[in-house]
Amino acid sequence: MSLALYSALALPLWAALFALYFILRRTGLKKESLIAKCAGSFLAVGSAGLALYLAGKNPVTQPVFWFFVLCTGADALLEISFVPGMLLFGGAHICLVVWLWGLAPVGWENLLLWVLAYACTAWLFRKELPTLGKLTLPFCLYPALLGASLALGLTLPFTAGQTCWPLAIGTLSFFVSDMMVAKSQLSHLEDFWHKPIMALYWGALYLIAAPLWAGVPV
Repeated sequence: MSLALYSALALPLWAALFALYFILRRTGLKKESLIAKCAGSFLAVGSAGLALYLAGKNPVTQPVFWFFVLCTGADALLEISFVPGMLLFGGAHICLVVWLWGLAPVGWENLLLWVLAYACTAWLFRKELPTLGKLTLPFCLYPALLGASLALGLTLPFTAGQTCWPLAIGTLSFFVSDMMVAKSQLSHLEDFWHKPIMALYWGALYLIAAPLWAGVPV
């Protein structure tokens, strides 16, 4: 199965689940909407698992597969308790960083991008940081992991080949989406922002999984 065929099958499913998720939320069916949300994230688990299997690899031995699994679990947990959900997302990003680290040599450019990403986070939440109290430590650790996956992903098109562009854009989309989630949680943004956040998040999952299909025989 080629990437084009996979996209033709997966993207309509994501679009349908995206619409279903917000319809259920609007009608007050929060439990049902959570199932739709997790189902959308689980599409990435199935995508990654199938692509790795067809490429001759055991999915359960690949850190990127567990990245998608933990993201799906974190989606559910985040709705129940924000901080544990954020910590589970942190575990997901540890898996992603381990995988990205092995794709290409790491250099000073990655360190510079990590510092810039962390500095942007500090500036974005400059008003909220003094009010976090006991949440300060986990809030400071998570952007460090998120920024690491971004810093490693952005350079891949130049160090590992042009097929990594979806992966680079995916890590950027994930970074922006999570920053918007945190801003919404701490500053109580309007509900209008929920749809762009979900679109960026699911788009990130699709894009990060997409390069795995490059190793699948047609």
